[in-house]
Amino acid sequence: MMETFTWAPEQTNATEDVQFRVLSAKFGEGYEQSAGDGINNRDSSWALTFFGRQDRIDTIKGFLDAHGGWRSFLWVPPGQAAAIVVKCKAYSRPHGGGQAWRLSATFEQGFRP
Repeated sequence: MMETFTWAPEQTNATEDVQFRVLSAKFGEGYEQSAGDGINNRDSSWALTFFGRQDRIDTIKGFLDAHGGWRSFLWVPPGQAAAIVVKCKAYSRPHGGGQAWRLSATFEQGFRP
């Protein structure tokens, strides 16, 4: 069973980036034919920021480290009701001063059969 990421990011900094995979062929006189590349041709990624005390950020870091950038997990994006399958290949964890820490990560949507 896939684990679920349950920590809420800062809502003001959650950004979804969407790209469509499209196959296209250009013909003479400016004609072009395009089609979606596969069944799931919409690639979605989320730039997220988490802020809090060191123990909270360390717990999030531990979850991401346990998945090693290649194991998928479930996550519910802001404003959505259903969980999606994502991976996190990289994160940064700057110190915010005092007891404050910040963790920035990008979740990339994946698909499962």
